[in-house]
Amino acid sequence: MRLALQDLCSMHPKLRGHPTDYARHGALALQRAGHNSPVLAGVDHDGLAGTAEINWLFQDLKVLAVLDRHRVTEDGAEAVALAYANSKAGSVVKRRIQRGESADWMMRNESGCLVLEVSGTTVGNPSARLEEKKRQVARCSLPAKLLAIVVAFDRPLILASGI
Repeated sequence: MRLALQDLCSMHPKLRGHPTDYARHGALALQRAGHNSPVLAGVDHDGLAGTAEINWLFQDLKVLAVLDRHRVTEDGAEAVALAYANSKAGSVVKRRIQRGESADWMMRNESGCLVLEVSGTTVGNPSARLEEKKRQVARCSLPAKLLAIVVAFDRPLILASGI
C-alpha cells in the first residue's frame, strides 16, 4: 500500500481548509521523528499486520520553530489516516464532523458512510491511545461504520480498528 501525502487534494476533493497543510504537517511530523521519504510504516488493522509506504514532499524543519507541535502531530496524523482510509477502502472525505460528535471525519465509499476518529503520537503507547480513541468514536451517534486510527510517528506505525 502506498500513501502519498502530497496527493491528499486529489484523493479528497471535499477536504476543507488548507489540505496542503495536512500533507505538510504529515511530512513535518515524520521528518521530526527522523524519517525520510519514503518510509515503510507498520500497519495493524484489527489484528491484521501489513505495511504501508508513506511518501511526502520534503519540508524544511526550520518551520517547526513557529508551528504548534501538537497541531503538527494531530494534523499530520489526519493526513496519514485520510490517505490510509482512501487507499484501504476508497473512502473519501464527505465533511468534517462537528465538535461534540466524538469523531473527526465523515467519509464515504461504495459501501456507505464511515466515521473516522484520528490521533497521533510521538512517544508513548499507541495501543493504549487506540483504545481511548475506540471508546471515543463509539459515542458517535451518526449512522455509519466507525473507525479509529492512531499514527505513531516515532516508529512509524498505523493502528486502525473498526468498532
